[in-house]
Amino acid sequence: MAKQIISIGIAPNDGLGDPLRTAFDKVNDNFTEVYGFNFTKTYWFDANDAATSSSPISHSANASNTYLTNDAAGSSTTSYNPDSKDSLWNTSTNKFDFTSLKVGDTVEFRVDINLTNAAAQEVDMYMSLAEGTAGAHELNMNHRYYKTASTLANNTVLFRIYIGDEDTRTGGARFRFASLDAATIVVNGWFYQITEV
Repeated sequence: MAKQIISIGIAPNDGLGDPLRTAFDKVNDNFTEVYGFNFTKTYWFDANDAATSSSPISHSANASNTYLTNDAAGSSTTSYNPDSKDSLWNTSTNKFDFTSLKVGDTVEFRVDINLTNAAAQEVDMYMSLAEGTAGAHELNMNHRYYKTASTLANNTVLFRIYIGDEDTRTGGARFRFASLDAATIVVNGWFYQITEV
């Protein structure tokens, strides 16, 4: 429908404008059209881990199954969630559940860990997506080279995905750490922001 313009005449009270009922009928039609549009909505969660500060995750050299955990029980866990949307992070499975989203939605992540590593160590952070489906795959979020050994070196990753298909929407997702050398990992937590279309 094209926007309906209310005729107001040429001069005040000249009788050439739309009658009141006709004018408000146009207003209602315009609002009905506007409310039919799909506006994006954004909400976010900040899951702060409490467990790994006292019991870090241990990564063995060459291990391929070191997944990051987060109990979301830390004091900085918070959210901006005015429409009471589902939290995507499941603390019992340590996976993201995207089933409440739609194909086309996007999720932006900030992952914050502290790493105790060896000298000359390369590390990678991956996001495993669509787990348990035919379309399971991984995306490399970050590659970092540590020239010297360090204790609790901060590693922060910013990363965005879009829910591009049903496998991504319905399969599980989680963060995987990889390195040829051993390391220990303290998960500070992750922030994730959802933009719905």
